[in-house]
Amino acid sequence: MPGIAAQRQALFAQMLADPSDLDAAFRYAALSAEAGDLEGAIATLERMLIFAPGLPRLQLELGVLYFRLGAYDTARTYLEGALSSPETPDEVRERVRPFLAAVEDRSSLQSLSGAVLLGGRYQSNANAAPESRTVNLNGIDFLLGDAAIRSADVNGFASGTLRYVHALPGQGDRFEVNLQSYGALYAERRELDTILGEVTAGPVFDLRRWRFEGTYLGVYAILGGVMLDADPYLVSGGVGTSLAKTFDPATQGLLRAEYRREEFRDSALRPTASSRTGDRYSLSGLLEHRLSDTLSVFAIGSGERRDADADFLSLWEGGATLGVTKTFVPSFAWTEAPWSATLSGGYAHRCYDDPDPIIDRVRSERDDEFFAQAALSVPVNDRWSIQSIVGYRDLSSNYDLRSFSNVSASLGVMRRF
Repeated sequence: MPGIAAQRQALFAQMLADPSDLDAAFRYAALSAEAGDLEGAIATLERMLIFAPGLPRLQLELGVLYFRLGAYDTARTYLEGALSSPETPDEVRERVRPFLAAVEDRSSLQSLSGAVLLGGRYQSNANAAPESRTVNLNGIDFLLGDAAIRSADVNGFASGTLRYVHALPGQGDRFEVNLQSYGALYAERRELDTILGEVTAGPVFDLRRWRFEGTYLGVYAILGGVMLDADPYLVSGGVGTSLAKTFDPATQGLLRAEYRREEFRDSALRPTASSRTGDRYSLSGLLEHRLSDTLSVFAIGSGERRDADADFLSLWEGGATLGVTKTFVPSFAWTEAPWSATLSGGYAHRCYDDPDPIIDRVRSERDDEFFAQAALSVPVNDRWSIQSIVGYRDLSSNYDLRSFSNVSASLGVMRRF
């Protein structure tokens, strides 16, 4: 970084000539941090405390630098100091708060957090079935029975997430355990009653030790299972890795690659489920950017390969989702906590390896799926919130039996802890 080195040298000479020049000190510290010399940046700003003790901006920058260095107790001292002055500008307070929250999260040896959501859901096509009774199977039209065509239904559901974090000896390293669970009971289509759960566990490494600031590498094991209508349906296990990166205060990204071995179980209702047994490989990426304090956009890309025992169930899949989130406080709100509204939409394409001999002996299945969703989160207080989601899904396939559309709406109450 020859350009940065020359600028630092010039600014260093300027500081020697006028030790009270705060602007030169801030610029020198910023360049030092950019060059990876966090200790040099800290030393420069701490010298400035002699000339400007208690300056909120100075305490903020020192808090951020100590946070990046992993010295969370010292970072907390400076960040709290930046908030203590009644003359602290609003923009400084806004920058301090997320860093203080992150300090609390990372400095504790153990933490447990999670959420539970209870609610109800309506679907216009709960069983994801075609609207028409007539489908074409190998060139012959067949008439479907009532159970095989589109059916609306309602269900009650419960979902939960749990995250346990234990700090490891390496500064910034941690061990994480994440649990996701979901259960649904349907009013009519009881064969769709679902219980599922998945747990991941493994270490997360702070890559700052190799000068990758704001970058974390996770490696984890995966174990999951699904029951349908009280029958065991799927047992899965595998491994995954994640790479999280904060590019700047407004932009962050996440890459995730996972492998699962999936074992499907036959039952009286699903006697051929085991033909889906095989390997699943998935890759996904998320990029989120905050346009302002109340508006952010995100993009998700994903790809998947499934190798099933039955080749006509093996497939390639790719998709993308775009979305925007807006936070706001309505004039009639009973709390100062902001409401959150998210609009998203996306597309997915699936290509199956071989034709399904029962449906079409010549053509393999090709699916195009479009989906859109609107979600609203309304806080009741700092722990409770009301969650509502309206969604639309349309799947068009060259197999008549696979094409369907579905409108859904759900309302639930969430408790965070």
